[in-house]
Amino acid sequence: MVSPVLAAADRLYWSRVIRRADIVDVEFVRLQLRRAVSARGAVRAYVRGGFRRGLSLNPLFLEQLVSAQLPDSDRVPALYAYLVGDPAKVSTTISWDAPAYAAAHPESLHGAGGPLGYAWRSLRQGGELPMGADSLHRMITHEDLMRTAATGLNPPPHLPPRDSIAAPRVLVWKVGAEDADGASLEVLASVASHCDDAAVILVLDPAAPDDLRAASAQISLWRDRTFIVNGFIEAEAEISLPPGTILLVRESGSEIAAEAVRAILSGAEARPVQALWLAPDGTIASAAAAAYDGQTVPLFAGHPIEDLQELGETIPAVALDAPVRAHRLGDLSRPNTLLDAHATRERRHAPALRTHTGNTDFDQLSPGRGLEFVTAAGLVPSLQKRHAERLVLADGDSVPRLRWAIKTAAPAGRRGESWGDTHFARGLAAALERLGQHVAIDAYPAARRATAGLDDVTVVLRGPERIDPPESETTIQWIISHPDEITSEEVGLFDIVFAASEGWSAGASTRLGRTILPLLQCSDAVRFSPRGLERSDDLVFVGTARGIVRPSVVEPLRAGAPLRVYGPDWRGYIPASAIAGTHVPNEELPLLYESAGAVMNDHWPAMQREGFVSNRLYDVVSAGGRAISDHVTGIPELFGGAVRTYRTTQELLELVASPLDSLFPAEDDLAEISSRVRRLHSFDARAKELLRAAVAHRI
Repeated sequence: MVSPVLAAADRLYWSRVIRRADIVDVEFVRLQLRRAVSARGAVRAYVRGGFRRGLSLNPLFLEQLVSAQLPDSDRVPALYAYLVGDPAKVSTTISWDAPAYAAAHPESLHGAGGPLGYAWRSLRQGGELPMGADSLHRMITHEDLMRTAATGLNPPPHLPPRDSIAAPRVLVWKVGAEDADGASLEVLASVASHCDDAAVILVLDPAAPDDLRAASAQISLWRDRTFIVNGFIEAEAEISLPPGTILLVRESGSEIAAEAVRAILSGAEARPVQALWLAPDGTIASAAAAAYDGQTVPLFAGHPIEDLQELGETIPAVALDAPVRAHRLGDLSRPNTLLDAHATRERRHAPALRTHTGNTDFDQLSPGRGLEFVTAAGLVPSLQKRHAERLVLADGDSVPRLRWAIKTAAPAGRRGESWGDTHFARGLAAALERLGQHVAIDAYPAARRATAGLDDVTVVLRGPERIDPPESETTIQWIISHPDEITSEEVGLFDIVFAASEGWSAGASTRLGRTILPLLQCSDAVRFSPRGLERSDDLVFVGTARGIVRPSVVEPLRAGAPLRVYGPDWRGYIPASAIAGTHVPNEELPLLYESAGAVMNDHWPAMQREGFVSNRLYDVVSAGGRAISDHVTGIPELFGGAVRTYRTTQELLELVASPLDSLFPAEDDLAEISSRVRRLHSFDARAKELLRAAVAHRI
């Protein structure tokens, strides 16, 4: 815990940095505090906790949006982190493209306050600023910003007259405190910029942070027919529009992609439609509202999303009950749920529109995947597990078709997309599916979901978090990292335990008093395979900064090596010129690995010490690439000369200073090594081992 003296010293330093940036808009702060304030008083209110409550010192700065892009900003104010870091590629608000502005005005990177300070001073001196999304932009003034800020902070209590709203399509977008990171506004801006015939009604919850409400209102600066209303008003109830108008409603706190919103709008042309409603843990909140003998229930609640795979593109419902939904006014036909359109939100509202009074035809909703609807007297049909069927594999083995659940430590939703555990689980799931199995992946919050009892086999991928197995017939733990945290009590909870290190497995079996079998990490040989791409001379690193100075990145850059870094949190640790991107789409990784001169890699100390070889090395070599890594026992035997290792910083610098082609085998030899890794160390090979172990345990 930080002492009061140190906390006060921090606040003093933050204040000095912010004041020197000449970035405070006193008029904007006065609107938020509802009292007169000096620039010094505004900064004081901000650093003394205002930044955590949504107080912003500038109308072009959205605290949580910036915080997500910068290291250490969960501890310090995001504005301070922005000012002392590298602001060249940092987005500061939704409707203004700060990185594009910085590129167009390179001189802004060297002045007080960076691009934000430069743009704001230009506005205060009578200049204009482009605001908008995609191809739709307008030039706005400081007066425009203040006018919309006042509207966002004090929205009108009623909607404008019906005639001003009238449009073929109306989007009601509710914004609350859960939307503070601005992601939902980015989605709305993208959708609204391409829907010229739609009216947008922004319903702002008074409990939402001030900076979020001000940023929401800015959409009205560059888009016509955008209206702001106070969140105390139930906008839907007040809207009086002619039949035939398509009305889309997005509840506050709903996470949904712009493509999904467009699909819902398009689907509503034919009938009422909604998104598939997911809970924050990644499980299904409701696939559709179903009815049976007067009772209405959410279908597939608590199930993994994979249980919908065999149901097609839509599910019929009796009501629109999802947090993102659309219908044509006057259309009372039976609604559909679009299974490819996902909206994530806490369960906090009742069905919004009932359009069908009969029972759901459960006979038409056979989900497969080892499940069936069963009706008990007086109860709504429930999903139960069928007896496992048998199938014959390509090698002639006869095995049961089981329901598997793979548990990971990754967070649910878009945050989990940057976790290697997520993609590791998907590779394993796909391999098991190729063996005829039914597989679901549970993010960490869903590790003990309510429907776990329907699973035959649970596989826990032990990463940075301990996951105790739920009740299922066979439980398997696969330790792929953090071996220093494993205890005898933890491994004793599982029927079968594997670990991704031969040496550690042998030692831990004796030390922990139970058999732990070696099962090394692997690669998705379907995706990571050579394409014959030409190699560059560049070094490449893909990964996060982990909040530390990673030597495999920092030392080569200090030595002037041509290293391109891809990762979300490197600002403040390395020069901006070395950051090639904050993210690499997973489908592009094989191409990047193969075409790099060499891929840099390092291990957590415990993994290095215990012989847990990084999954990245399997991917790189499987893709036909070359790597430079810190030394871990087993690397030479696994990858031959395709991976060069170092033990000291001096050895690392000697490797990156050498001509890369001189470090690695000839291309024909590399191709042979890559082929061997894909054959022996693929997810398909590991899936066969897991299936054999599970079947043997069930006999």
